Amino acid sequence: MSATSLADDTRHLALDGALSIYTAADTKPQLTAALQGAIALQIDLSQVEEFDCAGLQLLLATQAHAQRMDISLRFIGASAPIVELLHLSGLAGQLSIEEACA
Repeated sequence: MSATSLADDTRHLALDGALSIYTAADTKPQLTAALQGAIALQIDLSQVEEFDCAGLQLLLATQAHAQRMDISLRFIGASAPIVELLHLSGLAGQLSIEEACA
């Protein structure tokens, strides 16, 4: 996981590896910290290699937290495991993920 700031004051957080039941408890505080004081946050999911319902729940909770804090949140670059679970769960419409910019 790496965090940077973009020129327009948007924070950028890149998640990698697993976003699953085994990592959700460690990842949640990092996502919460990235939201603190942010105006806009962009989370890159293109390098997530393992994704399960706990990871999906964490992304949905992060989205809800950002909405409550009036923070612009964008998910970009869904990896194949994320796309698969979103379609299997029927929640693709609940979590909007943009294509990553090359």
